[in-house]
Amino acid sequence: MAIVFAILAGVILGAGIAGYWLSQRWQAQVREAEKALQEIARQHQQESDNSRALKQQVADLTYQLNQAKNELRSAGKGD
Repeated sequence: MAIVFAILAGVILGAGIAGYWLSQRWQAQVREAEKALQEIARQHQQESDNSRALKQQVADLTYQLNQAKNELRSAGKGD
């Protein structure tokens, strides 16, 4: 009878240790995934900011080009 209880206790203890180890491993993977997602979000924000700046630069250059075209047209008509 004592052997049965010892085996049962060993199985329960082993299952508990395995469960604890798996839980710790899972939590470590969750932390790594959160860090990766934060890095992706940071990179996305940086790319969005760069995109916004480039769109503004395109708009400024388009405006300058149109201004130059208008000046050339008005200079050509004045002759």
